[in-house]
Amino acid sequence: MRRIFFAFLLTVSFAGVGFAQEVTGAKAEAVKKEIMAIEDEKVAGLLRGGSEPVDWIVKYDAEDIAQTGVDGSTPNKAQIEAGLQPGVFKMHSMKQDGHHFRVYDNGNVAVVTYHALGVVERNGKSVNRENLFSDVWVKQKGAWLRVLHVERDMPKPKE
Repeated sequence: MRRIFFAFLLTVSFAGVGFAQEVTGAKAEAVKKEIMAIEDEKVAGLLRGGSEPVDWIVKYDAEDIAQTGVDGSTPNKAQIEAGLQPGVFKMHSMKQDGHHFRVYDNGNVAVVTYHALGVVERNGKSVNRENLFSDVWVKQKGAWLRVLHVERDMPKPKE
């Protein structure tokens, strides 16, 4: 009985490892290209302003997105949209770089980390921002949805 239990446990363990295998090669490159196009669309919309930042959230963020802001807040999708409304939010400058991708589930899940530098205006107050971001994207019915978005302040250099 004990031998059967350990054989079962070993089988389940290896099955879990199989599902978490990172995808590489052409399939991973295709995913990176698709998501970078979405990211480029986001940055361009943020810089143009108006309704475009909210339109992007409506299109690409999952209804139940898990988001954590630099202040530790965890807004829901409606709160995120409200915070990006014209008159509340304006992006004066924005540059993203250092995108690092990990692709899983046969190209249907992507974990993306990146750096961003820019000037943001909220409620009339402009602030220079430098942040690190982590996103998880899931492909559902042929379309990419962002299901996790985490913002962190860029660590200060140690003196």
